[in-house]
Amino acid sequence: MTETRNLTFIDNLVPSASAGDHTIKVTQRPTGRGIPTDTTFVLTQELTVSGLRLRMEANEVHGAYPPSGAAGRYAQYLPHVVLERRGVPWERKIVSGGSGSTPWLGVLLFTQGELPHDPKALGATEDGTAASLLLSGGNDVSLPDFTTIPALTAEEKQQRITTIRVPKTVFEQLAPTSAELDHLTHIRTLLGTQQEEDSRRKAEFAHVLANRFPDPKGGRYVAHLVSFEGHKTLLDAPANAKEYVRLVSLHRWSFVSAPVEAGAAYTELRANLTKGPLRPHLLRHPGPGDYGSVDNYVKHTRYLVETGHVALGHVQAERAGDYAFYRGPLTPYPVAPVTKNGRWWETAEDSFGVRNLGPHTAWSLGRGLALADQEFAAALARVLDLRYSVFGNLVQLVGGRRAFANELGLAAPGLSPADEVRALLPPWDRWDLPTEDEVGPEGLTGAHALDRVLAGEPPQFHAQALLETVAAIRSTPPDGEEAGTDLVAMVRAGDLTFPATSSPVTETMAELADDPLLLRRFAAHVLGRTSQEPSPEAGESGGPRTVASLEPALTGFLDGLRKLERVPFDHLVPDARSLPPESMRWFRVDPNWIDALVYGALWAGICGSHDKTAVEALIAAYFAGAPPTPKSGVLIRSRLVADYPRVGVEPSAKQVSGDALASPKVLRNVKLAPDILLALFDGVPAQVTLTEPDQGVHLGIGTYDSVEKITLRALKAFNSKKVGDEVPDGDGVKRVPIAFRSGTRVLDLKGSGDLLGSIWRGLGGYKNPDHKALSPGEFGLQLLHAPEKAALHIPTTLRDGPGDDEEAHA
Repeated sequence: MTETRNLTFIDNLVPSASAGDHTIKVTQRPTGRGIPTDTTFVLTQELTVSGLRLRMEANEVHGAYPPSGAAGRYAQYLPHVVLERRGVPWERKIVSGGSGSTPWLGVLLFTQGELPHDPKALGATEDGTAASLLLSGGNDVSLPDFTTIPALTAEEKQQRITTIRVPKTVFEQLAPTSAELDHLTHIRTLLGTQQEEDSRRKAEFAHVLANRFPDPKGGRYVAHLVSFEGHKTLLDAPANAKEYVRLVSLHRWSFVSAPVEAGAAYTELRANLTKGPLRPHLLRHPGPGDYGSVDNYVKHTRYLVETGHVALGHVQAERAGDYAFYRGPLTPYPVAPVTKNGRWWETAEDSFGVRNLGPHTAWSLGRGLALADQEFAAALARVLDLRYSVFGNLVQLVGGRRAFANELGLAAPGLSPADEVRALLPPWDRWDLPTEDEVGPEGLTGAHALDRVLAGEPPQFHAQALLETVAAIRSTPPDGEEAGTDLVAMVRAGDLTFPATSSPVTETMAELADDPLLLRRFAAHVLGRTSQEPSPEAGESGGPRTVASLEPALTGFLDGLRKLERVPFDHLVPDARSLPPESMRWFRVDPNWIDALVYGALWAGICGSHDKTAVEALIAAYFAGAPPTPKSGVLIRSRLVADYPRVGVEPSAKQVSGDALASPKVLRNVKLAPDILLALFDGVPAQVTLTEPDQGVHLGIGTYDSVEKITLRALKAFNSKKVGDEVPDGDGVKRVPIAFRSGTRVLDLKGSGDLLGSIWRGLGGYKNPDHKALSPGEFGLQLLHAPEKAALHIPTTLRDGPGDDEEAHA
């Protein structure tokens, strides 16, 4: 179940009493009989409200963005710090007697070479006692003006503090005005404003924002949460600062912003994927275009090219003008299943003398991948060897019973050993064992015993149950005489290594070892297709282990092949021109190619003719319960993959065919290369949604038509839009260009650029009617950067084949 919660922005939280010295004066004037009229009692109490001032402990910081030590593309995200206690930014006043709504904290962002004591922007500071750093700094350093704020106490003077020394030129560029500080701090919560106070306290956090974006060219940055207490005059008139300005740093973190080339924002990179003619969005070679005058042979080769085939120039043609073509598992159009009876290694010419080497290549690749994977190859070899052990155990029981019955003259004519045990196995179309209604109580016991022997358990645990059942099927004992109850004699008679082994036993081995139904059941255990649990007869150890628990590497490897894991890229896309840079290509998945790949992997286990039936049983059992084969997918080759590695790919429930899947799945989503993404779907969705990586709920801007802009969000419900929805502008969305201070990436909130005013005017009818200007919380809402979602429509040719029209892409 999805939980929906509202994100609430609150302007500030001004305390009734800010940090500092306060006096409480209580006056009482009693009245009554005998009390003089001017009687007055006065009680005065001096108190000090303490709070953060010179130091901030690590537990006061809830988090920071970008994360400390991170490296990424942050040029359009506003660095900020989140404080655990919601009221910290307003606990003190930036100047005594000033408005409590102006925070005393701010975040300044510096890059390399801007701080003299920290030229590499690693977070170096100048440390010492508050007295030595804030009360005497020399003639070239501007210090807090303690005539406008409470003086340092004796205890505060001795505190060790951390400071930064900012050059005047840098301070002039970066420092916000005191009026702008209001809009760089707000409170954010996932709870509504109607919650109980205790609940709100736990869920509300103060957010302090920088006013500078990292440079698109990239670089290392350090962010400092600083105290502006006593610096109001310099904030409003930075030109009056001395050569340096000393600021108390309460928290700091550094990060690396990767370079952003022109047009490399997520939105533009995503839009570039669907530019150009529609048909090239299918995964195929673009072709030569004009074929000129063509004959049937040229038409045929053109059809091959249009359906994703690539001519192999390195394959020598048997006749002049003939070519061999290859097509991988990713095709531009649907491919009908074909019946090869497992003989995928064979190739045949079509009527034009052209050979398609796709399935043959897949079969050969499967063999090569299987032999190259030591774990899978060893597991496959062990299974084929174990087959003889399992069937030897079965022969020891059934063959011994047969020899013993023959000696007693109790054998029923016309029943082979295979017939005896076949009756205890499920039919071809199911995996569950026979029920009691089908085989009776004794037959059910025997069926379970036989199944456990085929699962690899030692025969001594199940000899009696199996032999009694087989005896009931095979023998008709004389009146009053039990048939074949000497189990030791029976088992000894069936031991192929025992000198007294009779010919019925060897005949039984020949009959059972290659029986398809028995091999299928054995293979089902190997591949985990049954729900057989270990037998409890072995005591507290939990019983003997089944074959399926011994070789889990088989299904894991084969399931990976069905999702094209380990398949080299040039087998997926044999011609790079099918997937040019900055492109997205849709495709269908050829089930024949994948079948040939799996066949080849299992066929690698055949060392002689005696292994062929066992491998065929493994193949049949695997395909009977194999996971879904991908039916379609998308390849993206773009810097978007490299720059936004967590881009989301989500198929729609609605399919191209018009049907709908209850739960569409992405069977595989992987980066094949730094700039190549492969996504495989279990259906053929009508559309796929690309989702910008969710960096969390952060504040930022976007690039639209090569201009950095802020997307406006409604501040009141209006015209079917809710608060927080994007403001419409015709068929699009209303956006306002970002105003920066000249030559910088610093927001010009209330200066000549007046970004706050531009946003307010752009909101039009979506303004908050209770306000006359944008409030701090409302500005935070406008900066809210929600991940972009773009719905891309899949071409209908993925369903209909070449020659049909395609739907437009979003």
